[in-house]
Amino acid sequence: MIKVMLAFSNMLFSEAISGLIEGKKKMAVVHVLKTGSEFTLKEWKKIGPHVILTDMTCLYNSFGSIPADETKLPFILLDTNCGKENIVTAILKKQVSGVLLGDSTSKLMQSAIETVAAGDIWIDKKTVKNLVFGLNALGSEKSAQLTNREKNVVDLIAKGYRNKEIAQQLNISEPTVKTHLYRIFRKLNMKNRSELITFAIKKQDMSGNFL
Repeated sequence: MIKVMLAFSNMLFSEAISGLIEGKKKMAVVHVLKTGSEFTLKEWKKIGPHVILTDMTCLYNSFGSIPADETKLPFILLDTNCGKENIVTAILKKQVSGVLLGDSTSKLMQSAIETVAAGDIWIDKKTVKNLVFGLNALGSEKSAQLTNREKNVVDLIAKGYRNKEIAQQLNISEPTVKTHLYRIFRKLNMKNRSELITFAIKKQDMSGNFL
């Protein structure tokens, strides 16, 4: 029996997903994390879920108390319109084991749960494509072409900041941020933010700063 845990920022969403899983012969919901609460190492050892279905909010806010070296949590991230670039960041930084996009069906969810529970990865082709584009960019030292200010922008992009927030952090206007991004994309031969995030995270030093 596959033990499934639900951790969503909306309890109604948790109830809906639980309803889809109920009645499945091979799996059962063994724990539903209360909205706004943390999942502790003690709970992990007690419940031992094979798969954790979660959204972006809970992924970043509810599992911070569990040391990364203690165990690899088997996350499947459900895309709740959180943005493609944020999904790529979650894959690289949180090492999620699966991603279900907004157009996924209950049948796909069941397949994803079974796949991740077996120790494999479930990620759709579109997300893989974005990762590959970003990783391919690591083959060259194009980051050397960037100015210090452009590197600052890339660093904040990798940390999940949006254009408005980057402008506030660097004390520049939002149109100026967009200009920097346009030049960065040209220099790195990239087409979108997802590729840039993948590239930037892989180029970070041990302190988390872009090289």
